[in-house]
Amino acid sequence: MKMCTGFWVGIGAGMMAGAAMGMMMPYGRQSMKTQVGKSIHKLGVAVDHAVDNIVSEMR
Repeated sequence: MKMCTGFWVGIGAGMMAGAAMGMMMPYGRQSMKTQVGKSIHKLGVAVDHAVDNIVSEMR
């Protein structure tokens, strides 16, 4: 269970960042694409960090 904690923390942090960005997003078509791209990137980074933590704890 302890190994999964980092994963779930990373997922939760990414989702929170995405939600916060979604609330602050202006309503322009081009800016929406940019903000969504940034949110997806942040989510990917959070998941990468979580997976790295899980792998390092398994060693």
